[in-house]
Amino acid sequence: METHFTSNFDNQSGMETSFSFRLRRYFYLPKDAWILTSTSSIWSIGSATANPFQYLYFAALGASPFLIGLLVAYGTAVTILALLVGGYVADTWGRRRVIIIFSWVSVASALIYFLINSSELIILPLTLASIASVYTPAFNSVMMDSIEPSDRIRGFSVFNAINTIPSAFVPTIGGLLMVQFGILEGVRLAYLMSVIFGTIAITIRTLMLRETYPAPPIDGGSIFSYIKESFISGLRATTKANTAVKKLLLYVTLVGIGTGLTSPFASLYVVKYLGVNPLSYSVVVDFAGITTVALLVGVIFLIQRIGAKKSVLIASVAAPVSNVMFTQAKTMDELLEWGVTGAVATALQTPSLATMQAETIPPSERGKILAMFSVLPSLVSLPSQVAAGYMYTSISPISPFLVSIVPFAIGASILYSVRGNNGKQD
Repeated sequence: METHFTSNFDNQSGMETSFSFRLRRYFYLPKDAWILTSTSSIWSIGSATANPFQYLYFAALGASPFLIGLLVAYGTAVTILALLVGGYVADTWGRRRVIIIFSWVSVASALIYFLINSSELIILPLTLASIASVYTPAFNSVMMDSIEPSDRIRGFSVFNAINTIPSAFVPTIGGLLMVQFGILEGVRLAYLMSVIFGTIAITIRTLMLRETYPAPPIDGGSIFSYIKESFISGLRATTKANTAVKKLLLYVTLVGIGTGLTSPFASLYVVKYLGVNPLSYSVVVDFAGITTVALLVGVIFLIQRIGAKKSVLIASVAAPVSNVMFTQAKTMDELLEWGVTGAVATALQTPSLATMQAETIPPSERGKILAMFSVLPSLVSLPSQVAAGYMYTSISPISPFLVSIVPFAIGASILYSVRGNNGKQD
């Protein structure tokens, strides 16, 4: 009996050890990828408290819907220039320096959001936040540099799952702050949380992040030469890319139009037009976050089975369906259905799109070409945001969301026409 008991104990211990090993292996990321993932998650504890309610904050400061559209368009224009510079400097300065410097710029923008007290001052933190986008191509490049090609679907899914965890509960804190202190002071306190957690996260990032791509020495140049060189390099690479890559770029461009029409006014529409209180809206955001995290953890096996391209295609179909549901939503249950549909699209698309990009872009060109994947949708979203502000104010609050269904649907049809090998180079 004693021998038999010991054997069962050993087997159980072995099973637990095996499970623990598989769990660690499942969530494993290389050191630099893990540093970016963990610090982004810490930072999100603060930023996810404020970001869903940013445009409500603008309105509380006195900005009209049309002015909000103009401000968002301005921020997009600055972001486009920042991404162009960021794509170039990521490949010429090195990844780490760009990430660290402009992460601190982003924290500074949250501090100024906390301090301002009128709509005339919104442009100051908005400009800094847009300039901080310089580090986006470098950040994405480090992730792609660090994760092995065969492990990218799992790695990108784990990154996004961990990074999204705060959005599963933190927006409700923002909702509670607004209920307790009002929209203006509640979101202002949320920005203070963003400053605190951002400072903690970026301090860790500054101390621990290593360089993954030592840049070759280059001659100095002005910021305009960076912009010009990055844009020319990105266009040159785009023209040489295979048909699948070009269609993928066209797809993200169309999505940029749809997003520009909807993202600035979703919270305003729900809270101001539908009359949903901020706390209830924050619950919708939380529920979408929980769904996204759960799907990101489990969707890895589906993506590996059907391939990255088909996963992006399914996500592209979910996007217009989600917007149709939003235009019909009147109750909390219907808003929750909208949130879940959007979460499905996010969970499928985020790791799949990153995998397809990583497969098609050589390491020496990643910064510049990834910048183009950000620049093109940002470029078209700029006039969309202005148009959305006009439609929301002059036609109907629901009109931007109805119009956005068209570019989302066209984007889905573009992806459906893609043939080949899931985005790999010909």
